[in-house]
Amino acid sequence: MTTTAWGFIQPRASLADLPVEAIHQELAISIKGGHRASFDSFRGVNKVFDDIAARAGTFSVGYEDQCSAKYYFDLFDCLRSCYGEIDRVVEVGVFMGGASVILAGCGEKLDFELDLVDVNPRFLLFSYERIRRTFPEQARRVRLFLGDLPTYVRDVLLQEPDVTAMVQHDGSHEFNQVVRDLGSLHYAHPRIHSLAIQDTHLRGLPHQLNFVDAAVCAVFGFEAVFAPLGTSYSEYDHDVTTPNRFEGNYFLPGRPEGMYLTMAANTFHYPHPAISLESFLPKPSP
Repeated sequence: MTTTAWGFIQPRASLADLPVEAIHQELAISIKGGHRASFDSFRGVNKVFDDIAARAGTFSVGYEDQCSAKYYFDLFDCLRSCYGEIDRVVEVGVFMGGASVILAGCGEKLDFELDLVDVNPRFLLFSYERIRRTFPEQARRVRLFLGDLPTYVRDVLLQEPDVTAMVQHDGSHEFNQVVRDLGSLHYAHPRIHSLAIQDTHLRGLPHQLNFVDAAVCAVFGFEAVFAPLGTSYSEYDHDVTTPNRFEGNYFLPGRPEGMYLTMAANTFHYPHPAISLESFLPKPSP
């Protein structure tokens, strides 16, 4: 795929009438582990979240989630805490819409728009369809951007000066790409309210370079101020702290699933002011 093809895309009308269980098949998305977030332990904690979770649960088959239920609840809590301070959430890396549908529900309750950003158009289309079927009122405030975060920064954030956004990052977990993603936000930092970053406890095989937390330190320094998000596993949780049968990934015991950073409490330590945004953009294919 060349970068010239990147930009906003439209939902696919032909998906609208498919039964829920057929959407991932039509888009050729494989379901591997089949994990689904269960919100039973959070029922009754917050009535607004109860409603979001109940409606999200109506999309009940043909998908898998990438985050724990606690991560989704903590994400809601972060958004609730900054109510009235943001008007957009930018979700980077959507897969099958586990966070997307919760964010859409939050957007409906807390009044913000949602931009989904991914390099895979099939994931964008699936996530939109999941939103459309659970929060149809919010679907009109959802845009699909095919591309990476540095390109979105250049083509969207820098062109929309009145936006104040929270970025939810669950895209590439490779150290180099996460540095590129987070570093590119420096050029739009007046428009960035905060960052929620997932899979900061992820590890894997050497060639995968799954070090999201190290990338956070590379961009924001070792003194980065953050609140932990999601679940932290113990060394006895062998089912998730042992390399899995798919890519050899596992979770590092004792580390949080995610980090929440506000720009008011943090400073970009990278990139240097002399480095241009163009350095962060992908090179066009020949």
